[in-house]
Amino acid sequence: MRLLSSCSLVAALSVSALNPLSAAVQDVKPISQVAPAYSHDLRAARVEGEVVVGFTITSKGQVINPTVVSSTNRLLDKPTLAAVRQWTFTPAMKDGVAVSVKVVQPVAFTIPYFHSDATSRVVTETRRPVSQAMASATSE
Repeated sequence: MRLLSSCSLVAALSVSALNPLSAAVQDVKPISQVAPAYSHDLRAARVEGEVVVGFTITSKGQVINPTVVSSTNRLLDKPTLAAVRQWTFTPAMKDGVAVSVKVVQPVAFTIPYFHSDATSRVVTETRRPVSQAMASATSE
């Protein structure tokens, strides 16, 4: 886990579901979630926002086909996609078999210095568990 100064990225890194799976499915768990680059120019221009990314986590735990579902600022899209492509997970399991799942991930870009509730140090990488509800499990 890296800690950076208050003018850094806060990435909301909790994967949420498109559709819930049955109780026989074990959720994916993040192994590595690299924080997106948040350039000095964007921070200096006070550019903040959120990018919602959809992607598939394969039965091997790799991210494939990341796409921007929505974005409050297109300048944040490219660094978000570059980071998401590097993420790895333990695969979802359905009835003891590794399966691919489709997920949606919001990533927030915030400059804590400009917010009254901000702290002086910000976590930019997290290994929090993925939400319990996952989507579209399919055996590969």
